[in-house]
Amino acid sequence: MRRVGRLRRLGLVLGVLVLLASACAEEAAEEEAVPGADSMEQFLACDSEPTPEEVAAYQLPAADEPYDITLMQVSLAGYYYQGIDYGAHSAGEQAGVEVTTLAAEGYASPELQLQQVEDAIQRGTDAIVLAPSDIAGSVPVVEAALEAGIPVVNISTEVAHPDVYMVMQDDYRLGIQLADRLAEVVGSGGGGGILIAGPANATWSRKRTEGFHDRIAEAYPDIEVLAAPTQLVDPVEGLASFEDAVQAHPEIDWITSVHYFILQPGAIPSDYASVPYVSFGYEPDSINALESGALDSVFGINPVAMGRIGVGTAISLLNGGDEPRINCLPAPLLSAGDRGSVVALNEVIEGDG
Repeated sequence: MRRVGRLRRLGLVLGVLVLLASACAEEAAEEEAVPGADSMEQFLACDSEPTPEEVAAYQLPAADEPYDITLMQVSLAGYYYQGIDYGAHSAGEQAGVEVTTLAAEGYASPELQLQQVEDAIQRGTDAIVLAPSDIAGSVPVVEAALEAGIPVVNISTEVAHPDVYMVMQDDYRLGIQLADRLAEVVGSGGGGGILIAGPANATWSRKRTEGFHDRIAEAYPDIEVLAAPTQLVDPVEGLASFEDAVQAHPEIDWITSVHYFILQPGAIPSDYASVPYVSFGYEPDSINALESGALDSVFGINPVAMGRIGVGTAISLLNGGDEPRINCLPAPLLSAGDRGSVVALNEVIEGDG
C-alpha cells in the first residue's frame, strides 16, 4: 500500500502538468480529426465478453519464467491510472514477474511513449502492456515493439493497429448503456438535459458520446439533448461548460457525462443539485457522491481489472498460450447500495471500497 500512497502524492503534483500538456493537443484536435479514427468500427469486434462476476474471478496464469513486463501508462495523475497500476503490479507480484511502469505526460505525449518503448526494448523487456496516449500517434510504439518480437497488450483506450491484443471496454457500447440507464432514471416523459461530452476527439469520449446520441435518436424520442459541450478532462472546464449550458437552457430534467470527474457532482450549482445525474467511474469520490445522492448511478470502467488482466494476458502470450484478440470487459451498473459487493470492490484499489 506504500506504493499507492506514493502514487497518489505524485498524482497531485503531476495533475496540473498533465492537464497543461494535454490542453495543447486536445485543442489542436478540435481543429483536425485524429488520423485513423474515422476508419474504426463503432463496435469492437469482441472475441470474449466476460461478465462482471467473471472479471472479478479472473485467475492469473502461472508464469513459465520470471518475465519482464512493461506497463506503459498515459499518466499516473488520477485514480483511474493509479488503479491500472495497482492491478498490474499486484498481478506481477502474485505471478512472480517484474512489472515496470513508464508514465507519459497525458494524451499529448506519443513521442515520449515512443522514446519510452525504445528504452524498454533496450532494457530487454519481454512484453508491453500499453495504454496509448494517442490512437494514431502511438502506432509507432506498437510497431517498434512488434519489430523487436515483443507482444503488445492494448488496454484502456484504442490504438489503431491490428496486431495488438486488446483488454478494454467498448466505449460506443458504453454510450448506449448510458442512454438506456438515463431513460430508466428519468422515466416516461424523458425531458431535456445536458451531456458533458469530454475531449472532442479523444477516442474513448468520442465513442461514448456517439453511442449515447445514436441510442437516444433510435429509442427515446421523449429525451432531448439540449447541449453536449466538449472540454478537456478538467473539472474546472466541465463546470464552466455546464454553467454555460444551463444559462442557455435553464430548465433541465437530467445531467450526464462521459466521466463523472469532468463534472464533479459536488460542484453542480444548488439549483440543479436534485437533477438526476448518471455517469461513469466508480472511485472513492463518486462512491461518496452516490451515497449522498449527488449521483444517481455510475458504470464501472474496470481500471484495476484492466491492469491485472492486461498483465495476465501478457504472461499467457509469453507462455505460448492462446488469448482472445479482443477481450471486451463489461461496464457494471453501480449504485449506492452496491458498495462492498464483489463487483464493486473489483473496481477500486484494495482498501478504498
